[in-house]
Formats: sequence, structure tokens, C-alpha cells
Amino acid sequence: MPLPYAEQKFALRATDVAVRRTTSGWEVWAGQKVLRNTGESEANAQDLARVLRELRPTEWVTIGGVKPVVEYGLTNGRPAVTGGVVPETKEGGTGEVLQSGGTSTPRPGAGAAKFVRPIDLRSTRVEPVRGVWVVRDDDNILLNFGTDKAGAEQAGAAIQHYGFNRLGIVGAPTQPTMSYLFASADPVKTIPGGTLVVQSQIEALTRTGIPVPGVGFTGEMIKIDPRRVEARKDGFEWVVAFGPEVLGRFGPTEWAAREAVRTIQDGRFTEFCKLGGVSGLTFFLVDGKPPTRVALAALGRNLDPSALKTQQVNGRWAVTESGRQLFEVGSAQEGETVIRVLKAFGFDQSAHLSAGGAKGGISFFVKNRR
Repeated sequence: MPLPYAEQKFALRATDVAVRRTTSGWEVWAGQKVLRNTGESEANAQDLARVLRELRPTEWVTIGGVKPVVEYGLTNGRPAVTGGVVPETKEGGTGEVLQSGGTSTPRPGAGAAKFVRPIDLRSTRVEPVRGVWVVRDDDNILLNFGTDKAGAEQAGAAIQHYGFNRLGIVGAPTQPTMSYLFASADPVKTIPGGTLVVQSQIEALTRTGIPVPGVGFTGEMIKIDPRRVEARKDGFEWVVAFGPEVLGRFGPTEWAAREAVRTIQDGRFTEFCKLGGVSGLTFFLVDGKPPTRVALAALGRNLDPSALKTQQVNGRWAVTESGRQLFEVGSAQEGETVIRVLKAFGFDQSAHLSAGGAKGGISFFVKNRR
């Protein structure tokens, strides 16, 4: 199966991989390039570095944009095989492991992964599930790409193209530091469960679409544990994050980031939602319901949901309230979706966790009238 898009890859030498402690946390480097910041987890950084050293790739490929969902290594354009006896080379997509070329020795590769999941090449496919695009086989949900359909299609094609039959995870399965594909010559150990296992995995998805009555799924909803939301350094700026998920950026203002964390924890917010599109609206929910209490300093202006309308303002589409522009949107359809979301959750007041300036922070909505 050919790849639908060009691979996003860069040259990599295992001997250049190093782990460093910086002011931003533990980082994995390859030469002069930062591959990953693992925050305060030295163990995750060391495990990630060990994966790269064991696989010994000459190229590293990422899928999923700036924050990769899955990655894999190639050695001279072909996947390195890990494990036992290497089978004869087969054409891609047959369910067999592709040999890494010539008489190369199988490599450990999975030793640093905390979890390794087998992939059934015969049933691997891309499907929409609860408003997000996933790569799955008959036995498991393998990868969740959120609203990135193209990324899911690229990953599904890469699995077939290279014969990747294992998914390795560094870190916790629910918040992986890195998920990576590799090929193993070891026999696949099937785990019984089938439909029941897949259904339980669907129920446990931490990233889904936002369920909106009358709309279906739209945007993206990420489940968060407010007790584990933190303020941390990301390069030269402070961010508020839940695991690898950055909820908001606060520039150099540490106190503002920490105040935002306190607000999220005090409000016991359990979901962070992003509508996407031109509006870029974000909001929190508490067990699927709108927040009804928030720090007074964060509250903004009141909204009248019944007065919201989509119309053009100076040649651009916008959501307005009694003729006054509130949000710019990309189309009339996006505007109607924004209005339906605001009405469905009963939001009637805006709120903002300020970064101390005009930019950054986290904007959301509150339901004050009951």
C-alpha cells in the first residue's frame, strides 16, 4: 500500500542521542535537535532514548503534526526488524514482517517500551469513532488521531506499507511520552477479547468529539484530571498542561500560569473542549456539564444565547449578539455550529484565565443562570 502523503522525516544517528536535564525539564536530544521534553520524568526520557539507540534508525518519521501521535524509524529506507529469526522478505501488506534488508541482525527495539501491543495487519483499518479518527484492528484501538483524518490515513498506510506489526509505548498508555511503530519477527501472541475489549477501549477514549444535541460530534474533547493539571516551562514560556496536552500558553508569566491551574482545580474541570475552525473557541466541562462556578477575577461579559446570530460583518462571517460581533468564523455553517454549542450547554458568560497581557491564556464559558 503506497503512502498517501510525503513522510515527515529527518536524519538520525543513534550515537547522537542524549538525555539532558534543562531548566525546562528532562529532554531527549539527537545532535543539536530536541526530540522530546518529558517534564520531570527522567525515566521516560531514558526509556525514549534507549528505544532510539536499540532501533538504530538512520531516519525518524513522525505523524500527527507538531505533537506527533505516532512515530517510527527507518534504516536506509526500510524498517528494522526486532526479535527472533527473520522471515523471508514479503511484499508489503500481506501480514508478514518485512526484513530490514540484507543480512542485518534483528534488534531488541522494544526493551525500553513499557507496553507493546500486537498489530493484526490483516484487519488494520481507519475508522471514525465518537467524532475522532482512529487506527484499529479487530482486537484493539491502536491510535487516536482526534480530528486529524489525514494523519490516521497516513499511519494506517505506513503500517501496511512497512509491515509494522507492533506498537510500542513509552510512558503511561493513557498519556504516552511516545508511541512508535516497529516490526517484530517474534510470533504474535493473541489476547482473547475481541469485540468486548474494543468496546471497553472505546468507552475509555480520552480524546473524542464533543457530543452536541442536534449537531452530533464536533470539535475535540479531551478528558483531564484537574488534580494533575500543572504549570510548567516549555522552552522559554510557561504553559498550563495535562500530560502532553497543552491547555494554554502564558509566556514568561509564571504566576498567571499557576493561578490558572488553581482555577481549573478549584472548578474541578474534567473536560477541555476545542471547537477548532476560525473561531478557535475553547471551553471546559465538569463531567459533561457546563461549569457554574469560577473565580470572580476570571469572569467576563454576559451573553444572551437567544440573541446570537450568524451574519457577515465587513465581508466576513461572524457570530453576533444583537448586532455586535463576538467571534469571527470561517463560514455560515461554522457560525451556526458555534451558536448550537453555546445554546446546548447553556453558556451565558465568557471567562478568561489571563496570561498577564493581551495574548495567551485560556478562554472559556460559564453557565451562571440556572
